[in-house]
Amino acid sequence: MRTSRRLTLAGCLMAICAPDLAAQSGPSAELCMVPDSIGMKLERIARRVGGDVGMTAVHLESGARISVNGDERFPMASVSKIPMAVEFLRRVDEGEVRMDERLRLPITDFRPGQSPLASWSGGRPVTVTVDSLFRLMLEVSDNTATDAILRLAGGPDEVTRRMRELGIQDVDVDRSEARTFADYSGIPASVPETQLYRYNYFRMRDALPQTYRDSARAAFGDDPRDTATSDGMAELLAAIWLGEGLSLESRDRLLEAMQASKSGRRRIRGMLPSAVPVAHKTGTLAGAVNDVGIMSLPDGGGTLAIAVFVNTLHRTTWRRERTIAEMSRELYDYFRRSPQMRTRGVLAYRCEDGVSFGD
Repeated sequence: MRTSRRLTLAGCLMAICAPDLAAQSGPSAELCMVPDSIGMKLERIARRVGGDVGMTAVHLESGARISVNGDERFPMASVSKIPMAVEFLRRVDEGEVRMDERLRLPITDFRPGQSPLASWSGGRPVTVTVDSLFRLMLEVSDNTATDAILRLAGGPDEVTRRMRELGIQDVDVDRSEARTFADYSGIPASVPETQLYRYNYFRMRDALPQTYRDSARAAFGDDPRDTATSDGMAELLAAIWLGEGLSLESRDRLLEAMQASKSGRRRIRGMLPSAVPVAHKTGTLAGAVNDVGIMSLPDGGGTLAIAVFVNTLHRTTWRRERTIAEMSRELYDYFRRSPQMRTRGVLAYRCEDGVSFGD
């Protein structure tokens, strides 16, 4: 999928710096960080998993940014639930959706993959509040809840449109969970989504030859739909942190649900001290093992947005998760130990655009 693997360390993006810092510094005073040691460490970590890695970290108070293949696209898998949540909460803020509304979900709304809601149902329809669906989507990555929230958000096109309104060009949501799993398993696109509910999906999937299913799975990682760059996802995380386009209540609701996430304990959180707060969302499907989130650094060190995408079928899940954990720890240690990170955007180094390391 990728022929060039280069680690680039770019200047800070003023569009995602805190407003007071942007005003303080001005475009002509853009600052960036060129730490040779962390750059080489991150490159080595990427190479150990085969190099199919996209990573971007942004220190949100200063705007300092470091990325590995930050402009390359990767399948988001369940990380796509974050942009879905952003458009959904905008509609809540506008009064179009009520969090206390109760919805009845028939079994034809149950989705394959991760769905405790469908598992708990005993094969019967369930009635649940919109707030519960929102939390199930983010806290346990429930696919049934996700498609219900996506419908309330207006569908994939409306989610992507919202990303563009926020100025984020490289985060695209194209499909529901039902359609995504159908494509992943090789179920023809001609099958209507109404037939892709959980129990029917398994019957159709199991009727396909295993070689056909394996081919569909292998092709899934190269599908341009539902992809993002780590740069784009870091911009979205920064926008959430800044509360752009959301009420304070909705921003806090989103971050609290992400912090309560129960998945991916071996990813961003894997090598961090247990007391470090991380609001994050994982994604796992085919070769994709991802984690993106916002980390609070100790001792007044500020806040770090981090997005890591790994996409390869040729390494174990443990190795892919370890890649995320090792990168997250390197970034945590660097920004935690850098006193310049605590001085309102005054960084240790100046550099020109295009500074790069690697092959």
